[in-house]
Amino acid sequence: LGTFSQYAVVSEWATVPLREDFQDIPWEVLCLVGCGVPTGWGSAVHAAGVRAGDTVVIFGAGGVGSNAVQGARFAGAKNVVVVDPVEFKREMATTVFGATHAFATAKEAHEFVVETTWGQLADHAIMTPGAVTEEMVQAAVMMTGKGGKVTITAVGHINERAVHVHAGMLIGYHRQIRGALFGDSNPLYDIPMLLGLYKSGQLKLDELVTRKYTLDQVNQAYQDMNDGKNIRGVIIHEH
Repeated sequence: LGTFSQYAVVSEWATVPLREDFQDIPWEVLCLVGCGVPTGWGSAVHAAGVRAGDTVVIFGAGGVGSNAVQGARFAGAKNVVVVDPVEFKREMATTVFGATHAFATAKEAHEFVVETTWGQLADHAIMTPGAVTEEMVQAAVMMTGKGGKVTITAVGHINERAVHVHAGMLIGYHRQIRGALFGDSNPLYDIPMLLGLYKSGQLKLDELVTRKYTLDQVNQAYQDMNDGKNIRGVIIHEH
């Protein structure tokens, strides 16, 4: 965690070596693969295990969710459905990052999933909102079909139980609910792999950066994040 410091001393074991063929990538792009990109990508590819032909519903289309969308599409999902109340994020998800459909509410998404899968429902629901709520988890469980999996990447509010599901809803449909940290990614392997995909044009990173800020604009950066104006805001340090 940089905590917005201009300089930091870290252990060599906590760093990922930058290969020569990646050294022309701008730092505002490189910084994205330190957390949000592998967390979102890995939530779909590693933790959820999305496969070709799957129907995937992703709750939240910010800096993590947008990469869950990219991961799901790269894994071969047929339908990648985004649920996000912010119109800007829904538009970016469908026009830039590869989502096939986007809806403002879980109810709208549920109706579409029922129709497009002929009632079989989704194979996966991936939770990447700003904060997971019990209502979201309930909607995700009800949107997954038999053998479906709900992967929770975002955390809930303090003192709020976000996961509260009747056991029969899991047992009867063989559903699974699991958490994922860093998208089950391995930083020493996955970060170079993702940068390689970026260099070959198969992963969109530049498009994640909505706005750049100087260090003294950090409060505005947080405000824009809370207002849903950014996919990713990046602090540019001037040394």
